[in-house]
Amino acid sequence: MISVPETRWERVDIKSVSLLPNVLAKQAAREHGAREAWFVDKQGFVTEGSSSNAWIVTKNGTVVTRHVDHAILKGVTRTVVLDIIAAEGLKLDVRPFTIDEAQQAREAFITSASQTVMPVVKIDGRPVGNGAPGLIASAMRRDFYRHAEFS
Repeated sequence: MISVPETRWERVDIKSVSLLPNVLAKQAAREHGAREAWFVDKQGFVTEGSSSNAWIVTKNGTVVTRHVDHAILKGVTRTVVLDIIAAEGLKLDVRPFTIDEAQQAREAFITSASQTVMPVVKIDGRPVGNGAPGLIASAMRRDFYRHAEFS
């Protein structure tokens, strides 16, 4: 994972064809040996990834993700993960977080339709937690389809 400045228009919650900043962020990630990039707004908070939603797990085991507003695309996979969190009785804190907080977290992960739940092991070259996929993200990835309802 790398971080990039938020350069998109103010209504990223509206899925449109204006995805050039997302493509450029994904390309920058690949050029830096990463698979994804997190956008960081002017206040220093992570909004979302170039093609994913962003999550961390704090040292005390609380799962953190940004609230849904105009700065992120809600994502159906995000909704399923929120259901998993509730079903498993995990503690959830819906609020913004910074790259520094993410780098100091116990674990981090992304969610997207194409990757379901993907652990993040490094952000901007610094390991997250012990530098390996975390237990919570790994369990969510393993159990994702058991919780997802497709109709």
